[in-house]
Amino acid sequence: MKKILDLGCGNNKMEGSIGLDKQKYPCVDIVYDLDKIPYPFKDDEFDYVNCSHIIEHVAEPFEFLKEICRISKPGAEIRIITPHYTSQLSYSDLTHKYHFGYNTFIWLEQRGIVEIVKHKIYFTDLYRVFLISFLANLFPRRWEKYLAFIFPAMYVEVMLRVKKTL
Repeated sequence: MKKILDLGCGNNKMEGSIGLDKQKYPCVDIVYDLDKIPYPFKDDEFDYVNCSHIIEHVAEPFEFLKEICRISKPGAEIRIITPHYTSQLSYSDLTHKYHFGYNTFIWLEQRGIVEIVKHKIYFTDLYRVFLISFLANLFPRRWEKYLAFIFPAMYVEVMLRVKKTL
């Protein structure tokens, strides 16, 4: 059975997971501040870590991801959803410390601790109708370089696989 951790779960904890959040909600199993490293877990403990709308709130995102890799088994998956840096959802929330795009995760992959398994950039309905969503997801690096501020996205979702040398 997979051991799942849902970081920043709030009131929406994944079924069958251990829920961790800074605030105490009814479904939170562990109340913990993710800016305090190390996290209260052993090395190589989890098969899957869900991070939905949390990475933009932590003080040090790279340290956050390294710590997730520490507590994850080799080959574990990390799912991250965050507002895209072109979205008003990213910069209108004053609790967001950082802003992310597809190329952010390329940078992380180049550091050798994770590999991108899949990614998706989400848009409003209008941009899906005009195939902007399709083209941006087909050519994400070019879209971010040339068109992201003309056709802004809403969210970016990335599935990462933890790379560890045994």
